[in-house]
Amino acid sequence: MRMQKNLRLGFPLRPARWRAANTRLCLIVLALIFLASAGAARAADQVMTAYQSVTIGSSTPLWIAKDAGFFERQGLDVKIVFVEGSPRTMQTLIAGESQIVESTGPASLNARAAGSPVVIVAGYINVMPYYLIVDNSIHSAADLKGKVGANHMPGTAADTVIRIGLKALGVDPDRDVSLRAIGNTPMRLQAMSAGVANFMVAQDLELVQAKRLGYKVLVDYVANKTPFPMGGAVTTERYVKEKRDVVLRYIKALTQALHYLKTNRDGSLAIISRYARFQNAELMGTAFDSARRLYSEVPTPPTEGFDLVAKELAQRNPKLRDFDTKSVIDLQFVRELEQSGFLKSLK
Repeated sequence: MRMQKNLRLGFPLRPARWRAANTRLCLIVLALIFLASAGAARAADQVMTAYQSVTIGSSTPLWIAKDAGFFERQGLDVKIVFVEGSPRTMQTLIAGESQIVESTGPASLNARAAGSPVVIVAGYINVMPYYLIVDNSIHSAADLKGKVGANHMPGTAADTVIRIGLKALGVDPDRDVSLRAIGNTPMRLQAMSAGVANFMVAQDLELVQAKRLGYKVLVDYVANKTPFPMGGAVTTERYVKEKRDVVLRYIKALTQALHYLKTNRDGSLAIISRYARFQNAELMGTAFDSARRLYSEVPTPPTEGFDLVAKELAQRNPKLRDFDTKSVIDLQFVRELEQSGFLKSLK
């Protein structure tokens, strides 16, 4: 029996061998489809994240990780949503509306003391990133007495810093001054410009604007480099246990974002302009140049500063007296990034 020839290629067609080759080809195709499906499943890992600020600061690494594509490269579909104030971002985490949030040491300590097993798994800014801004009626610490301070909501980083700062100046924040809960940093600056407040704590973006308005810095906490758990990624112990790989990839993306902030000024500013509530390019650039020196190259959760914060918070939250502040810190992910060589690969 003559073998049929492949009319297109001109070689004999052997049915048995052809079927075997075809089977192997099908298996390869199926394997590729499986791998593609596995990759798609990995990319489908979804995370909801709440961030707490609209100024250049602790929320900025999230904006970069999202818009520069670092979350996506790590196989994560991260939705970020603004929820004003760290106590409120913490509430979204506790309620299960977010899986990882951008929050602060004070909010984390209050939540942990209340029985919520939250942990800080990464830190972006580990010093006080604030300045005590005053109007022209204040020239010294003594002049603060009797004046009105524009404050954030209780339990926020700004509220904690202004109280610690006033006490360091010999001013009782509850008796010597009137602290009014105005809102976030842009709102507090608006309150000062409207004449309803005499002082506030501000970060770099609002500092630039404040100086343009004729206000001055009474205390520079940034220069003092006071250890403070300002901004970081916070999740729950349960999520760490159930979704450890997701948390690790999330922190990898944030680490890449921090490196991007340090090395790509123009790209960072383009992203920041889409989120920060201030659009003057000149002032934003100046503020960014000042702020980016605060970002940690390694996103290690701060181990210092918590005792200082807990001592202040304990004045209004007795559960934080003699509290083990180390219970809120989880270093395992950053240690893995160091040991795996991931951090060195960014240099």
